[in-house]
Amino acid sequence: RKIDGGEQFFTRAVDFGYSKTADETFDKWEKALILEDVVRVIRQFQPDVIITRFPPDRRAGHGHHTASAMLALEAFDAAADPKAFEGLSLAPWQVKRVYWNHSAWWEPKIDSLAANDPSYFTVDVGTYLPEIGLSCNELASFSRTQHKSQGFGVSVARGSQKEYLKLMKGDSPKEMGSTDFLAGIE
Repeated sequence: RKIDGGEQFFTRAVDFGYSKTADETFDKWEKALILEDVVRVIRQFQPDVIITRFPPDRRAGHGHHTASAMLALEAFDAAADPKAFEGLSLAPWQVKRVYWNHSAWWEPKIDSLAANDPSYFTVDVGTYLPEIGLSCNELASFSRTQHKSQGFGVSVARGSQKEYLKLMKGDSPKEMGSTDFLAGIE
């Protein structure tokens, strides 16, 4: 996080090794407790957008990954519900959108799929940002290289690279006439 400036939050979920399914994961995680942790972070941090890296189904390939996406979708509703997790003593917060960062990892023809499905938004993460002196993709490359426990070292990626965000919950910017996934958000 020193490199990318991101804030990282943790739950009480225990990393117990490889899990084949979300059900197996929730057997060990105590789903209600972990959902409460996610709702707490949402209410404290008050994000307008949540982007999951994994889909909420078996394509995620690992029960922890699938469970994390499922929890994000549930937390979208629970964080806004004043009756949910009242013991947190935090005001409800309505996230505006949840996206899944879909990629060629799951769908080799993601570009044509996204072009024909209005729930997709395309973002070029290779665009140079003069305020940080890097593109988002370069910054991510440097940051991922620090994740040494799983051998994530990567070469620096420069130039245009598209990422595809699939709207999973919330209002669609396309209904507002925009192709910007952040349209209507300050």
